Amino acid sequence: MTESHPFMVPILLSALATFLVRALPYYATFLDRLPKFLSKSLKLLPIAALGPLIFPGVILDYQQNWYAGLLGILAASIFAYRKRGMIIPILLSIGVTYLALLV
Repeated sequence: MTESHPFMVPILLSALATFLVRALPYYATFLDRLPKFLSKSLKLLPIAALGPLIFPGVILDYQQNWYAGLLGILAASIFAYRKRGMIIPILLSIGVTYLALLV
């Protein structure tokens, strides 16, 4: 199996690691006894892990207009912080980035 599909082992191991990280909060009973701040931090950890994956792409994808992606992230961050939404900040980020690229 490894000779014919050399990438299967890393893909399956990555899938298992991702599943374990996402399933842990549902099956771990000790999370109820943690302090509120630590419990909330652990729930937000998968979202925070996306930052290092997305942020470099924002700067590198728009090399000539590098500020366009940053403006989109800034607009979405401010709106999400104040209104606690998810869909509207994403749409706002797309719109602001598009408008910045037009300028």
